[in-house]
Amino acid sequence: MDNLIDSFQAYNTEVLKPYYELISTKDHMGNIFPPYIPHIGSEYDKYKIIMYGMAQNVSEPWDSLLNKTRREKVCQMLDAGEYENIWIAPYKVMLAIAGLYIHAKFGDKLSSFTEIHNSISVTNYYKFSMNDGADINPDHKLKNHQCPILYWSENDRLSSQELDALSPNTVISFNGRHNRILRQRDSEFIKINDPSWVLQGGGGHLKASGSWYRECADNEVISLIDGYLDQIDDKYSSKIDALKIYLLKYYSDWKCT
Repeated sequence: MDNLIDSFQAYNTEVLKPYYELISTKDHMGNIFPPYIPHIGSEYDKYKIIMYGMAQNVSEPWDSLLNKTRREKVCQMLDAGEYENIWIAPYKVMLAIAGLYIHAKFGDKLSSFTEIHNSISVTNYYKFSMNDGADINPDHKLKNHQCPILYWSENDRLSSQELDALSPNTVISFNGRHNRILRQRDSEFIKINDPSWVLQGGGGHLKASGSWYRECADNEVISLIDGYLDQIDDKYSSKIDALKIYLLKYYSDWKCT
C-alpha cells in the first residue's frame, strides 16, 4: 500500500489543466488536490470487496482538507476511521448493500455499519470532482470539452493502479462508462443502480406493485435489513419503504445465484 500512496502523492495534477475551470477539488490558490486512495477496512482480506461510487460532489473545497499535507489528502479515505468520515453521499446505503452481499454469499451476519465498514474497501472512481454551478457527472460529456478522453483516461489509470494493489475478489459499482474498465478484471463484477435513483422515485419500480418487489419469508434477512435502515439517518431516511424494496431485490438476486 505504501507504493500506491507514493504513486498517488507523486501524481502530476498539471496533466488535468485542460479541465482546470471545471475541477472543484482544489484549494483557494487553484492547486488541484491529488488523487486519493481507497478506504481499506481492517478486515478487508476476509472478503476482498471493493465498492465504487462515482465522484465527490463538491462545489467548494472542504476546510478540513485545505490545511492538510499532500500525503494526508491522498490518504483522506484510508485514514477515515469511522464510516461517517467517508465522503460518498450514499455511503450508508452502500454499507447496507455490502452487508447483504456478505450475508447472501458467505452467510455472515454483520449487523452494524461499523462492522461492514471495517470489512470492505470503498472509493470513488473519479478522483477529481467537477462543478460549473452544478455537479457534473464525469461519465457524460464534460461541458465546454467535446473530448473528455484525457480526463477519463487519467482516472481509468489511477483506478487500475488501486485495483492492482488491492486484488479484489468482488467489485461493486454504480452503472456508468467506467464499468468497461472494471469488467476487464478477473474479479466478480456487480453493477448496482445508484441509490440516488431511490430518491428520484425509482421509475415506479420500487412499489409493492413494482417490478423490483420481492417477497421474503426469511425473518433473519428482514431483521437485518430493518437494522440497516435504522442506521440510515440522512436524506434516504425519507424513502425507507422504497429503500427496503431496493435492498431486498439485490439480496434476492445474490441469494439465488
